[in-house]
Amino acid sequence: MNEMTTRSNPRSFDKRAILASEISIPTTLTEKARSGKNLLLILFALVLSSCTSRPDPPMTIVAPDQAETTLLAPVAVDPIDGESVPPPLTEATPAIIIEPSFPAPTPTSIPPSVGVPLEELSILSPGPGSMVNSPIKVKGFGGPSLDNRVQVRLIAEDGRLLSTGYSFLYSFPGRPGLFYIQMPFESQLVAERAWLEVRSFDNYFGMLRHLMTVEVTILSTGSDRIYPAIHGAEKLTIFRPREENVIAGGSVLIQGAGWVDQDVPLQIEIINQAGDVLGSGQVELDAPVVGQLGTFSVEIAYQTSVQQWARIGVYELHDELPGLVHYASVGVWLEP
Repeated sequence: MNEMTTRSNPRSFDKRAILASEISIPTTLTEKARSGKNLLLILFALVLSSCTSRPDPPMTIVAPDQAETTLLAPVAVDPIDGESVPPPLTEATPAIIIEPSFPAPTPTSIPPSVGVPLEELSILSPGPGSMVNSPIKVKGFGGPSLDNRVQVRLIAEDGRLLSTGYSFLYSFPGRPGLFYIQMPFESQLVAERAWLEVRSFDNYFGMLRHLMTVEVTILSTGSDRIYPAIHGAEKLTIFRPREENVIAGGSVLIQGAGWVDQDVPLQIEIINQAGDVLGSGQVELDAPVVGQLGTFSVEIAYQTSVQQWARIGVYELHDELPGLVHYASVGVWLEP
């Protein structure tokens, strides 16, 4: 009986162990809950510290007279040569633009805005500077002219007349047209300067109407070298008075345009059908330089006691030989 009382019951031991384990569970959970609470508090404190605004840097007050300091990039020094090395190029480095150096533009003189007609007489072949043998094959365009023909002459540099002839215009009477002629010549020199000259005449009294020249080199031996020419603008033209105008009062205003080959004044003459000079004068061409288009204007006095036909001629003289470089004219009726 006693033996049964003192022997422990295995089932009662198990119950005590289970009870002890059940009592220890709440204690562990409580410790874990406390540690989790502390972790949350730490996280919350970190969030609050990150959300706080950073204080602004203190403002620096610069006096008005204090110069602004510019921070320059440090310059590297070559350890071998001891020379400064520029900093490397970055996106902030301004682009270097190298522009070619051109001379400064100079003011260009503008020629007068005048409409110059086509040349009344023109030699199309040979052109200026051509070297020709005998005979010279001349081709040109021009007119009108008396009897529908023009005169062609070849003049040497010393004034000798080497050849002369007439050529008909391939056109209706009173109209301009093409002309062709062969000009034979003789020269004792191997080469010599010469001028081809073409003349036209008016239909009333056969007075000189127009004249133009072309400089060539004549050869006694060798081969031709022909340069072409164009039917260009009139070298000298008269705008006022017009053809067959009636002039009275003893003076006439002459206006025109053109260009010259040398720096000489233009000559003006008023000639009647008998060849008498009724008035003359000269005028400087208002042009930027020699060889450029310019204008002229001059008033010429004349003397006549009756109404008569006359031609007003404007021409340029040769500076190397006696003769004309170019001649242009208009026919008018003169009254006292």
